[in-house]
Amino acid sequence: MSVHSFRNIFVVVFVLLFVVGSSVGLCSQSAHAETKIAVVDVDRILISSKAAKSIKKQVDKKRKTFLKSVKEQEDKLRAEQKEIEEKRGDMSKEDLIKTAQNFEKRRIEAHNTLQKKKAELDKSYSKTMNKLTETITDVCQEIADEQEIDLIITRQNIIIGSNKLDITSDVMSRMDKKLPSLSLE
Repeated sequence: MSVHSFRNIFVVVFVLLFVVGSSVGLCSQSAHAETKIAVVDVDRILISSKAAKSIKKQVDKKRKTFLKSVKEQEDKLRAEQKEIEEKRGDMSKEDLIKTAQNFEKRRIEAHNTLQKKKAELDKSYSKTMNKLTETITDVCQEIADEQEIDLIITRQNIIIGSNKLDITSDVMSRMDKKLPSLSLE
């Protein structure tokens, strides 16, 4: 047997050992590298949890009050505008201009006040929903730690998956205990 043939056999044996060793290594790695995945329907929690329902109730109440205030302002401005129109013929041109300017100023102030109140309500709602979302994340982390879950993804990111992966009910029940209500800020 020549040195060249011996070297070829050695290379073939080395390559076979490397491939077999790598395969064994990959098999053992894949056996240990199983990833435990869970799914949460965040939208359902953001709608159906006790805290979410309490937020909705508060927002609805504030909106109703807000809309009532808007209607009162509009009615008041309409009545004032009608009164100005009725007195129009009895007023001098200067008084009419001054009255119209004052009316327009009050109309703009009322509009700005209403816009400010709406923006405050929207901001309060956003802050409160962010707090709710943070709590969902915290609860998911607790469950992941307890059940050794490697990855939790939202239902919205799943096309097809086993219902056994869904931990939404567990998250919802913990959320309801941890945060039964949440006040608008």
